[in-house]
Amino acid sequence: MQLLKINLHGESWTLNKLECSADDLSACKQVAATMKVPLAKALIDPFFYYYLKIPRIPSVEYLPGKKWSGLLDSPKNQIEILLDGKKIQKLQIQDLNQGQLLFPLYAVHKTEITENYGPGIYVEQKAIGFIGNHEIKVEDFSIDDLQFHLLQFNNKLLLQRPAYQNKKVISRRKETLLIYQNSFEI
Repeated sequence: MQLLKINLHGESWTLNKLECSADDLSACKQVAATMKVPLAKALIDPFFYYYLKIPRIPSVEYLPGKKWSGLLDSPKNQIEILLDGKKIQKLQIQDLNQGQLLFPLYAVHKTEITENYGPGIYVEQKAIGFIGNHEIKVEDFSIDDLQFHLLQFNNKLLLQRPAYQNKKVISRRKETLLIYQNSFEI
């Protein structure tokens, strides 16, 4: 068995839409009221989760609801493919966007979502750094069995978790620095 690792470096983008039970929403509103801020602004305050004391929601990263995220297509992104610790390939998202090639180099699945923001509370974040380490054990590695999933979300192109032979790879760790955070209510 060989260990296949796919490392993602660069800038990630995440959008969470809060969708929770009535009881959790009521608890969130009570904590926001004691903090004397609107719920949308309270969600990006780390002390909010300390006061909330709901074990399944320890931070903004675990907010229940819809979530869109991935490695953002920017000049800072980098994808490394390693097999048993040896670097096989180093590429960027623009290398995966193969619309003009006669023969595609990589298996790429692209999904387009045009989201009209409906009523709700949203939290948007950008982070930079080591976005993810994805691993899977393989018998015989072939670059043709590696699949990349791109998500076109409005005007943003995101690389989501890769797959190998239609099996999802396991995400091991990430080391990022949050550079932008915003919340809004519609």
